Amino acid sequence: MITYNISLNQELAQLVDKQIEYGKFANRSEFFRQILRFVFLSNKAENFNNDWIYNEPYHNAIQERIKKFRNGKEKIISAKEFGF
Repeated sequence: MITYNISLNQELAQLVDKQIEYGKFANRSEFFRQILRFVFLSNKAENFNNDWIYNEPYHNAIQERIKKFRNGKEKIISAKEFGF
């Protein structure tokens, strides 16, 4: 089996751990394998067409926000700063 390492910020790590407990997954690896199965083995065409990121107007809006971020007009804040 091939091993991949990923880094998560504290908020995401806590969310993953809660979902592992909630879903009764044996471990983190099984949780991420299940996510990958869902994403890659479900109906690809249907998922792509229903993915809001690639549908207008969201795609252009995301590109515009990235441009503002790079120009220093927007900043990224953590979920904690946002109030979650």
